[in-house]
Amino acid sequence: MYIKELSLKNFRNYEQEKIHFSPGTCLIQGANGQGKSNLLEAVYNLCFARSFRNLKESDLVYWNKPFYYLQGTLYLQNRFFKVEVGYDLLKKRKVAKINGRTTRQFRLAEYCPVVFFLPEDLELVRRGPEERRRYLDREISQESTLYADLLSRYNRVVYQKNQILKEKRHNNEIQKLIRPWNRQIVYFGSRIIHKRAQVLSTWNKLAAHNYSVLFQNDQEMKIVYNNFMGEDVLFAGIEEIEEKFSNEIVLVEKEELKRGFSLLGPHRDDITFLLGGRDARRFASHGQQRSAVIALKAAQIQLYSEKKEKPLFILDDVFSELDEWRKQQCFLLLRDAEQVFLTITKKDSCLDSFLEQATCSSFLHVKEGKILEINSNGKNRTIC
Repeated sequence: MYIKELSLKNFRNYEQEKIHFSPGTCLIQGANGQGKSNLLEAVYNLCFARSFRNLKESDLVYWNKPFYYLQGTLYLQNRFFKVEVGYDLLKKRKVAKINGRTTRQFRLAEYCPVVFFLPEDLELVRRGPEERRRYLDREISQESTLYADLLSRYNRVVYQKNQILKEKRHNNEIQKLIRPWNRQIVYFGSRIIHKRAQVLSTWNKLAAHNYSVLFQNDQEMKIVYNNFMGEDVLFAGIEEIEEKFSNEIVLVEKEELKRGFSLLGPHRDDITFLLGGRDARRFASHGQQRSAVIALKAAQIQLYSEKKEKPLFILDDVFSELDEWRKQQCFLLLRDAEQVFLTITKKDSCLDSFLEQATCSSFLHVKEGKILEINSNGKNRTIC
């Protein structure tokens, strides 16, 4: 899979730009705040019809403009797809089209093997459980639209239940009101937990191997899924999870009434990274924590590489956060990519060896929402 062209209109800080790409590496250079990450966000939006950031659609619209519009061509499954994604600020309406036909469910995402790596991902071990849940949901949602739909429904149900729990009513009355919501929480939540357990089980095996090979470390790495069932969830079917969930949610009813919010379900889950059997958040060095995240990212890349389509990589200024050794190990992960989008603030000597082996299709410079192509003769050409 690769992106052949991309047009942006009123998207983030881009008023109007059009770019042509080829398979290989696209190096995007520019100072901070000029629009490098916004360009990557447009690439991702073209593939999945949503932002990889936790933003409202209105936040993606250029200042004081009524809409944004993206159009591009994706080469996928041996054919070209014309993709359009737009949002009307006044009508509060988003439209996605594939080959000119409006689609409510952006099923193209199921076939797009895209791996993206953000600087904040490197801090995954050190951050709070909410950040790790968001990472987990983001990564699983991009390969499973069913999971994304289940998650959306589950979050709405939890919100409705919490609104009832916050109301000042007699306990018996509230219990009657929340039990129908609990049934939905159990239904949607069990399927979310089951999918997470499947994915984390696979990630764990691959990441453990990667950690020892990439970083030549004899410490065992393990990813633990923290949920109300413990490690039993890794061997349980959906029906077993549902039964356990139904029983457990009844037991926390009184505590939920006292606290005023929902206490049980996937919205409370977390993952723990263990290195040598110890919690990496508390006992590992900063470098070891980052190595664990790179090993996890490598596991995701390996899974995507098993598909018929070669993956597309999006890396947003990750290398400036790494030491020389970890940079080199990251470069090893990019060898099998069909297309790589890589942002940097300044030229890095570590890039030279990678670019010598890679097919560098384009070198772009971004400044104040304008994209300049750097030709091989060193002259700039505005892309329009």
